[in-house]
Amino acid sequence: MKIMLALRPCSPALSHRLAADAALAKALGAKPNAAVGYLFPKFFDGSGAVLPRLLQLTEGEPVSFLRELQCSPAELEAASHLEAVCRSTIGQSRADSKATMAAYHQDSLHPTASRWPVRLPQRIYLSKPVADATISHVDEWTGEYVVGSQAAQGLRDSGLTGFELRPVLHARTGEAHAAGHHLVTRELLPAALEDATTFETFDDGPRQPSTPRRYGLLSYARGALEASPDLARTAEPWGAWRTPVWIVRQRARAWLDAAQVRGWKFQPVLDQDGPLHGEHSQRWEELLGRLRPAGASVLA
Repeated sequence: MKIMLALRPCSPALSHRLAADAALAKALGAKPNAAVGYLFPKFFDGSGAVLPRLLQLTEGEPVSFLRELQCSPAELEAASHLEAVCRSTIGQSRADSKATMAAYHQDSLHPTASRWPVRLPQRIYLSKPVADATISHVDEWTGEYVVGSQAAQGLRDSGLTGFELRPVLHARTGEAHAAGHHLVTRELLPAALEDATTFETFDDGPRQPSTPRRYGLLSYARGALEASPDLARTAEPWGAWRTPVWIVRQRARAWLDAAQVRGWKFQPVLDQDGPLHGEHSQRWEELLGRLRPAGASVLA
């Protein structure tokens, strides 16, 4: 497992200092930019020699990083459950977005086994057709997924458990139409473990309930997911607009691969005290221990 980092835009002065270091500029993928001097979009291994040199050159200026976790095929195969991560997005029209938002505000939040309630949308509005063998996230903000007709029929025939397929709705009529199928469930998992990689925010303001955010992989008490269905969602609102994320069993991942249904990639869900859980905790503790004294942060 590797924790990969990419530097977010920084001040012109810092960007020029970083770009002047030839080895560092190459490692960060320095690209000239009229607004800030240079951008550094390339991800690098957070445990290597790049980060200490970068932090040395910040000279106390606060910086932030995007993060990406890289797990090996063996680490993915060893996990009993996996978190689905979006690889395909389909945009909404303005009317679709407005109707979806109205539906979200009409629904109440659902209590869970965690400290947070979640939104479980049962209606989604979409004008564009979904590609046949694809699972796509609806726009950037909804937290919801739709599947194409071929993928939907395959899921119905797969024997997989824990999900429903609802019709996609037309914003003008409010009726079902043939754009795709809305993937839903009311199956929620037990609470995930909270550790150094999880924290609270108040995204909707201090008078609204907090929302959780995290840097790393999801972890659960050993055996907590034994009774879970093939597809389920978390007890925490890790997704957009207080929606939970999808967790699948290995057999669901295997079916999606065999059926060539595209749109999700996966990262492992960890068992407490398992080998990868220990490595994950150690790597994050070391990384955060280097970043915080330098005034640097990771974006969740």
